[in-house]
Amino acid sequence: MAATSRMVLVLEDSVLVAMMIEDELVDRGHAVTSAGSVASARACLAERTFDVALLDLHLPDGHSHDIARLLENAGCAVALVSGADTDAVPPELAHLPSFQKPVPPHVLGDWIDSLP
Repeated sequence: MAATSRMVLVLEDSVLVAMMIEDELVDRGHAVTSAGSVASARACLAERTFDVALLDLHLPDGHSHDIARLLENAGCAVALVSGADTDAVPPELAHLPSFQKPVPPHVLGDWIDSLP
C-alpha cells in the first residue's frame, strides 16, 4: 500500500488499459477516476481536484494537451502515457514525465508512489 493515498485521474480511451491501471493503483491505496475522452476528463475536472494524472496523448475527441496544462497549473503531478512517438509531445509539455505504451501498470504505480 502507498505511503500517501492520492486522487488520480487516468485519461485513457482503451477501457482494458484503464482498468488494468486502475486496479494497480487501487491496490496501492489510491483513489482513481477514469475518463475515456477529453470531454469526460473536463467533466471530472469540474467535479474534483486531482493530485496525479496519467494522460494518454491521443483520444477519440482530441489531444490531452490542454488537460495537461490545466492540471499542471493547478499543482497536479502529470505524466504522459502514450503509444505515440515522443515527437508528438508539444515542446511546452516536453518536461513532463513520459511513459511509452505498452507500459506495465506497476511502473506507473511506482512513479506515483515515488512522488513527494
